[in-house]
Amino acid sequence: MTHVTVGRWGKNLALRFPNEVAAATGLREGEQVEIAAEAGSIIIRRAVPQFTLEALFAGKSPDEWRALYDDAFDWGPDAGREMIEE
Repeated sequence: MTHVTVGRWGKNLALRFPNEVAAATGLREGEQVEIAAEAGSIIIRRAVPQFTLEALFAGKSPDEWRALYDDAFDWGPDAGREMIEE
């Protein structure tokens, strides 16, 4: 078990993760974590990323996305009532 000292960061208290703890957990600088206090213990876990549609689809126009995935699925030739004339 690793011991760390609580320090001050502005008006807040802060913990510094030792390199071996960061390496063992894969924690990187700038990564978001959640912190909770339960029954006198402190629980720290990775925050679940919050994505928006705008962030996920940023950088390409709708036409560029359609062109990128145009051949993603091959359902075979059209037959019967689903035939579409273009």
